[in-house]
Amino acid sequence: MQDTQAGQKKGSAVEESYSERERRVLRLWLRLVRTSRRIESDVGAQMQKTFGARFVRFDVLSQLYRAPENSLSIGNLGASLLTPSGNISSLLDRMEADGLVLRVADPNDRRRYLIRLTEKGLDTFDEMAKANARWVTGAFAAIDDETLDRLHDELGSIAEI
Repeated sequence: MQDTQAGQKKGSAVEESYSERERRVLRLWLRLVRTSRRIESDVGAQMQKTFGARFVRFDVLSQLYRAPENSLSIGNLGASLLTPSGNISSLLDRMEADGLVLRVADPNDRRRYLIRLTEKGLDTFDEMAKANARWVTGAFAAIDDETLDRLHDELGSIAEI
């Protein structure tokens, strides 16, 4: 019991040492993290319910769709994903078995393979992307367009630091 009280006192002392600016920034950061996680969870649940797929599968298709010639090395694909992929090799094995991607020899390095989107993968991505756009738009329904633009710009200024 004393350890808990000591921990609470210690935490309070730390928080009391924060400037008003630090409190505001930390409060905003926590709100951003929690909001992002909630939206990600909600969209992921919809993706699972509608397509029987985790969000990371959509993320892979999305990254390949945007890549030159719809292909990336496994390393570049893994680095570009928005969500943790866990074991990307087994994920790609399943996606290849489902006909969504192909492994092709890298013409610039015969030791490497590129992951390429198939026609079926393109069609699947198109369907998933349209649904994803609806779900994410719904998550932001309470925010008017002017505020969306302002938030986008403000958050962009943080990313530029």
